[in-house]
Amino acid sequence: MDMRSLAAEWAYFTGAFVTIFFIVDPFALVPIYLTLTERFSEADQKHVRRKATLIALGMLCAFALTGMSFFELFGVTMPAFRIAGGILLLILGVTQLNAPREKVTNAEESESLARDDVSVFPLATPLLAGPGAISSVILLSTASESPLRRAELLAAIVACFAATYLILKFSPRLFRIMGRTGLNLVSRIMGIVLTAVGVQFVLAGAAEAWKAFQQ
Repeated sequence: MDMRSLAAEWAYFTGAFVTIFFIVDPFALVPIYLTLTERFSEADQKHVRRKATLIALGMLCAFALTGMSFFELFGVTMPAFRIAGGILLLILGVTQLNAPREKVTNAEESESLARDDVSVFPLATPLLAGPGAISSVILLSTASESPLRRAELLAAIVACFAATYLILKFSPRLFRIMGRTGLNLVSRIMGIVLTAVGVQFVLAGAAEAWKAFQQ
């Protein structure tokens, strides 16, 4: 493999990691995670974040491997899904730019506080593996035209959730250092990139649809 090929593979891996990490946005999750787990012991908190990240990791890896197979059963074409997914990412990005994103409603948070296990709901889904993350993984999987690209996508997902686990682990320290304002600032910066990624997906889908229309 020459240097140009290595650069292309690294660019794909980096782009996949950044896209998924910015959509998951673990920094925005820190205050919610601390609220949901404050009544737990340190051992229980470790169990919760490990279970949540593993479940979310498994979900996204499954969608990365299956790609568009599920949606093709309903006659959804790739250009249509690219445009729809891009619009969804665009909305999420704009939301992050304008205000702190509410990943979970007040009613859901109240229900979660009454639960003994919050790892599956709401942490694993919809907080970590929500519609935006699932859509982006499916879109990225369609660009993984070789086994190497598919392996790179899976590696990017694993790296994303490894980083997410560490952020949740050190969330009390991060919250003390950065505060809610600092975490919101990081989330807004992520929103800029996420918005650009959403626009790129929309443009790619529109170009594919126009090309198919001309044939």
